[in-house]
Amino acid sequence: MVDVAAPVLGGFQDSIVDAFGATAGWWVGHLLVVGILALSMLALQNRHHITNHSGFGRSTLMDMAATLTLTAVQYSVFTGSFGWPDGVSLTLSIICALAFRWHLLIVE
Repeated sequence: MVDVAAPVLGGFQDSIVDAFGATAGWWVGHLLVVGILALSMLALQNRHHITNHSGFGRSTLMDMAATLTLTAVQYSVFTGSFGWPDGVSLTLSIICALAFRWHLLIVE
């Protein structure tokens, strides 16, 4: 059978296979991938309702997306280039991204 869940879920798929066995793990992993895709499609279809009625404006959502993107970029640099442990890299990248955001809001 084609294993689509392994590239998407990565090491988590291996943990699922170890926990449930090969066949049940394959099904659980693929059901998770289908569920993620279905929820993503539902969010995309209802994006106007979400942005209009959630209390978050477009600027807030863009600010969160920019902060998450900056965190991901810094995390990849800290782990890939510097070889730091995952926990330290994640913590430092979150702190740096939030500090950078705060500085932009204060200077602006």
